[in-house]
Amino acid sequence: MKRVLKIFCVHLLLAMFCCFNVIGFEVRSVRAHDSKFPNVLFIAVDDLNDWVGYLGGHPQGYTPNIDTLANEGIAFTHAYCPAPVCGPSRTALMYGIFPHKSGSYGHHEIYNPANLISKDQLPLNLVFQKSGYYTAGCGKIFHYPEKRGWDEYRRYINGVTQKTKDELGKAIQLGYGVLDTENDSETGDGRLTDWAIEQLGRRHDKPFFIALGLHKPHLPWDAPKKYFDRLKLESIQLPHVPIDDLTDLSEAGRLFAKTRVGFSRQDDHKAITDVEGAWQKLVRAYLATSTFADANVGRLLDALKNSEYSENTIVVLWGDHGWHLGEKQHWRKMSLWERGTKTPFIIKAPGMKGNGSRVTAPVSLQDIFPTLLDLCGIQIDQHLDGNNLKPLLVDPKIAWDKAVITSHGPGNFAVRQGVWRLIHYADGSEELYNIESDPGEFSNLSSDIAHQRERQKLQTHVPQEWRYVMGGRFKNFESSFAEPKE
Repeated sequence: MKRVLKIFCVHLLLAMFCCFNVIGFEVRSVRAHDSKFPNVLFIAVDDLNDWVGYLGGHPQGYTPNIDTLANEGIAFTHAYCPAPVCGPSRTALMYGIFPHKSGSYGHHEIYNPANLISKDQLPLNLVFQKSGYYTAGCGKIFHYPEKRGWDEYRRYINGVTQKTKDELGKAIQLGYGVLDTENDSETGDGRLTDWAIEQLGRRHDKPFFIALGLHKPHLPWDAPKKYFDRLKLESIQLPHVPIDDLTDLSEAGRLFAKTRVGFSRQDDHKAITDVEGAWQKLVRAYLATSTFADANVGRLLDALKNSEYSENTIVVLWGDHGWHLGEKQHWRKMSLWERGTKTPFIIKAPGMKGNGSRVTAPVSLQDIFPTLLDLCGIQIDQHLDGNNLKPLLVDPKIAWDKAVITSHGPGNFAVRQGVWRLIHYADGSEELYNIESDPGEFSNLSSDIAHQRERQKLQTHVPQEWRYVMGGRFKNFESSFAEPKE
């Protein structure tokens, strides 16, 4: 353990010397737009993992509206978040900068983009506004409020709620969020969806960028009763979680499995499995709130189809990161494994040749910013991390072997390329998985001599420099690598 701590300290010192500031650029040319240019309907779903129908992450996942969109557009079956936490993932997507470059790692105020990112680095919605678009947003798009770039914006609209705190422990004790209403429009997310629908019903004289950020299935998992009634508790299928699943992990890997927000130590999996029936109730509640989110997506998509804008609107749907419900003996987000980083991502663009297709190559939510700019004919002189996915939208079968990078805290990275996933922790330890043959990531192949070539290939994509910013619970990052007390 002393050796691990020593290695980790060396990495921290290197990180402090390697930190650097993000350099932003202003929009170089603002193009005039009229009705010829496509509109954008931008839908974000909080904490939605791959338990949706078209991804098949759980056999009881029921999301017919998202599945319909997947069948109509280009659905990415292996899309990954920039970071497995709301704030860093959304900051990266909306500003176009990887978390390890900006230093945005968590939810402490120090990670507010206003403290880390140059004002010259314009967020996506502001780029659209400066390019002649009407911009309207509601719900959770950014984690930290971004007032720039909106013609109209509503963060929250109150509705019927269950009075429970955002904690798994409280969920176990106080129930699973059955709301006393059958009317989706009486809920917070339902009212946000109504607001976005009202925006689509307006007469717009210029192209629009309309964003809806749904909060569910974020905790607490509350939704109208009809979404819970779809599944009987005794029918719930639990994830397969081997008892010895963590034995081939390093201390860093086991720490990630056993911790919650930041790096405070709490074994959520043991707490839940020690309560009879709690695991089934939580899985049911997550499935119910995911279907509830899907219903709101469906109402918005129906409104678009019935509007005058249906033939000239790009629809983008994404989840900000994955979510564990016991896999790897882990709960919540905040992991670098497949379940914590994989998320739904769909683009439906008018007239695109690839519509109706699946893309199996790994891609990143980081790719949304440059892709939308190309699709809408917007040119900017501003650095953007990520790849333009338009070639895949035109021909989903083209060769695409780009590495996807996810980070969680300074120095911790996952690289997904082809069928392989490498996890590299700040203390130097690693995990290697073949996701095709081992989708549950049960066998860590990092020490397997037969797979060192694959490991070394992915290692070339692990960033060697990152911005070192510590705040909140991440201040205890180093001490968290000590042996836990019995």
